[in-house]
Amino acid sequence: MPTRPSARDVARTARVAVTDVLPMILTMARGTALSTLTEDGLRIVRGRFRATLGRLGVALDVLGAERVPAEGGLVFMWNQETHLDHLVLAAAIPRPFFTLYNNEVARVPGYGRQLRNTGHVHLDRNDEGQWRPAIARAAERVLAGECVLISPEGTRSADGRLLPMKRGALMLAEAAARPVVCITVVGGHDRMPRGSPFVRGGPLRIVFSEPLAVPPEAESIADAIIRTFERTKREHAL
Repeated sequence: MPTRPSARDVARTARVAVTDVLPMILTMARGTALSTLTEDGLRIVRGRFRATLGRLGVALDVLGAERVPAEGGLVFMWNQETHLDHLVLAAAIPRPFFTLYNNEVARVPGYGRQLRNTGHVHLDRNDEGQWRPAIARAAERVLAGECVLISPEGTRSADGRLLPMKRGALMLAEAAARPVVCITVVGGHDRMPRGSPFVRGGPLRIVFSEPLAVPPEAESIADAIIRTFERTKREHAL
């Protein structure tokens, strides 16, 4: 179980909410774009988010970024552990990317509109008539050379363990027919477990896998993705 937040953790989180999060929300409310879809945009986002993580007392360690191919479409999949993922992934991923985001994220004030206006793709898991075409459009973009980020679990678990893989992520991998790179988050649950508003200072590690080739049937890659996440968490435990 994660440790209880210390008084210092609480104070740091409250301070960052005022110095970083609130200005970011106001920026998005004004319609000013913070985009991960371009080299320049990602460089700005990466710098800001790494600074925010530092102010939260989170020591980010990124391993294997050199394994990410420099060209060609990719499907990034990560094990969803914490709300900090929104900062950590943009601070770690070395190539511009767009995301597939769910209803929960779409309802976040300012943030949902920001994602929609800057080219990210909304998936309504409750409306098959919406999410199937959305996945098809995302796959076309990956085929054209873009990188997409999607959570195969769809949400965060209560204890940090992997949840079952969602079919939408596997369908996207099959339709795109491009390599999958697993991004394993190690220690995210310890830094900010589900249900907690406070960030615990300490290490957090991101590990990029070698690209995984997608076989003809998307279901057959699910086991490879799960094995990659579980093996990486064991081998790179903090």
